[in-house]
Amino acid sequence: MSGIGVITNPRSRQNRRNPALARRLAYILGERGLLEQPTDLDALDRVALQLKDREIDVVAINGGDGTSHVVLSALVRAYGDAPLPQIALLRGGTMNTVARGLGISGSPQELLGRLTALYHRDEPMASVQRNLLRVGDQAGFLFGNGVISNFLEAYYEGSEPTPARAAWLLTRAVASTLVQGKLVKRLSRPLRARVLLDGRELPDFPWIALAAGTVDDIGLGFRPFYKAPGHPGAMHAVGFGCTPGQLVPDLWNIYRARATRHPRIVDGLCRVMEIESLDAQPLNFMIDGDFHRGGQRLEVRVGPRVQMLTL
Repeated sequence: MSGIGVITNPRSRQNRRNPALARRLAYILGERGLLEQPTDLDALDRVALQLKDREIDVVAINGGDGTSHVVLSALVRAYGDAPLPQIALLRGGTMNTVARGLGISGSPQELLGRLTALYHRDEPMASVQRNLLRVGDQAGFLFGNGVISNFLEAYYEGSEPTPARAAWLLTRAVASTLVQGKLVKRLSRPLRARVLLDGRELPDFPWIALAAGTVDDIGLGFRPFYKAPGHPGAMHAVGFGCTPGQLVPDLWNIYRARATRHPRIVDGLCRVMEIESLDAQPLNFMIDGDFHRGGQRLEVRVGPRVQMLTL
């Protein structure tokens, strides 16, 4: 049995502010689909297996970047080596970085309305193909540690996270860099690690961040992984071995998806990035805006290819 499966996150900020949204999405979906609101990871894994058993054609995710990462991880576990269904991001979260980077715009109702209309008329739907990244059993499109995961840890503290709060924290971090303030020292604690890209060892720099992506936009319009869309089957990995002050002049190049100039910012295309901590510092990391605590070693691999509907 085919159709459209909608997974909505009842805990996302938009959905909590608009509890009637799930009913509206169910009405739009009609009888040719399935809408589920799993409340924990075990329930989500069961839903993912149900979608596979029903041979669902399209999985629409109503949540933000964190929700899509968690759902995609569950789908990868459920489908194993089988091809994943087509994925539609409904932009139902606070941060919708991946959707925005793919050119997707509109409300969840508008996006699902367009999707169901095209599906019922059996009309072609615009799409792009991207590979997932995998860290253990976690899957997504963006990976980062060091200043990137430290930024997220600070972002989620205190006030409810919003795009405005992220922009304000970034502004504060840049200002702190100029005066060597407490914030930048907290965010940019150097990481001593051995880093290999497909077995090629990077220089022994004290890293402020190691990152990789199979989509180019990492948030707030910055596009450090600009090589990724043109190289299927590879991720664009970047190591920042410079100081925060040395990084600031290159922020404009990163924003404009251009090559950086500082010699201690190194990058490359690869299928596997291995990171081994050389001290007691844990390798915390983020995937698609979701913060994770790690151990002494991380392996980031290019995962399965997925067709993303751009609607």
